[in-house]
Amino acid sequence: MKLVRLGDHVEILSGFAFDSSQFATEGEMPLIRIRDVVRGRTETYFTGSFDERFVVRKGDLLVGMDGDFNRETWSSEPALLNQRVCRILSLDASLDPRYLYHFLPQALMEIWHATPFATVRHLSVKVIREISLPLPPIEEQRRIASILDKVDELRTKRRQALTQIDDLAPAIFHDMFGDPTSNPLGLPCKPLTEIGHLYSGGTPSKADPENWDGKLPWFSPKDMKRNDLFDSVDHISEDYPVRSSLKRLPKNTVAFVVRGMILAHTFPVSVIRVESTVNQDMKAVLPREPIDPDFLATCLRIQASRVLTLVDTAAHGTKKLDARALSNIPILVPELDAQAEFAKRIAAIRRLKDRHRIQLDELDTLFASLQDRAFNGNLR
Repeated sequence: MKLVRLGDHVEILSGFAFDSSQFATEGEMPLIRIRDVVRGRTETYFTGSFDERFVVRKGDLLVGMDGDFNRETWSSEPALLNQRVCRILSLDASLDPRYLYHFLPQALMEIWHATPFATVRHLSVKVIREISLPLPPIEEQRRIASILDKVDELRTKRRQALTQIDDLAPAIFHDMFGDPTSNPLGLPCKPLTEIGHLYSGGTPSKADPENWDGKLPWFSPKDMKRNDLFDSVDHISEDYPVRSSLKRLPKNTVAFVVRGMILAHTFPVSVIRVESTVNQDMKAVLPREPIDPDFLATCLRIQASRVLTLVDTAAHGTKKLDARALSNIPILVPELDAQAEFAKRIAAIRRLKDRHRIQLDELDTLFASLQDRAFNGNLR
């Protein structure tokens, strides 16, 4: 397959350094920042004057120039191209835009791995221009793009199904127990701080390597990406809790983040399904009375919007939930039979979600295989 220099077939426009003092949360002209590339929408607006050259249209191909080097097509209304984001447009009819869309991730990942960094990786337009692009005839490009589009559409539908499944638990909770804040059913209700001891973990000393030579999960905010956790990024020695004040937590412990910048927009709550430990930026609930962990975790999650209004800022700028905030979170306490029925329904949802996730993993594997074959001339 013929290889060409990408820069000979595309126009690359770097974003402009718009004056941040003229950014606003509402206005007439949206502005695309690097964090908006993947999600395809923005909540930032620019109130000053601008050059029309930097207006991005729906369907334009964008690449984030810092971090993960993400690429995505813009899916919202016209918006301004801010710095550290670039737009890539085909110059002529010899390059199909969808073929380029599917090719770029593989090339950008290779650049990402080859890019040295101290804290964050940076990408330049010059490097993008020098990418070697396999360029088959336009009919073959369209065939390849069509195949990849179809599989990618299936992946998108599967992800959407997973999102809809995530919405089932809050809906069931509200149907069975009502809103915890207004408590329309008049159920027994206690502040979170009275449900149990809210245990803060800690960090073993890094000066002693033996502390980190083990398989006991040590959860921190970076692990809090799923409702159910079975393992952590970091692990500590199994005997560390015995020789320190760090508690070994039982299976099915509900934990949530109380310190970190993630609290600026998200309140992560998970059920840790294995024996574990946590760090000092989290709280683990050690109940004083029996309460189902799935019920408790859901009761916390459905109050996320309200909990975020209780978040404070520490002197050094970090977001935090202090004891006063935690005492203002109400927890319903229905009969254990009702909690058990709720947990039974959640278990069914979990099984459904697991099936969808397995199917998504299979589609991801298929897509990666097709991509590799397509850009090596082996897709028949």
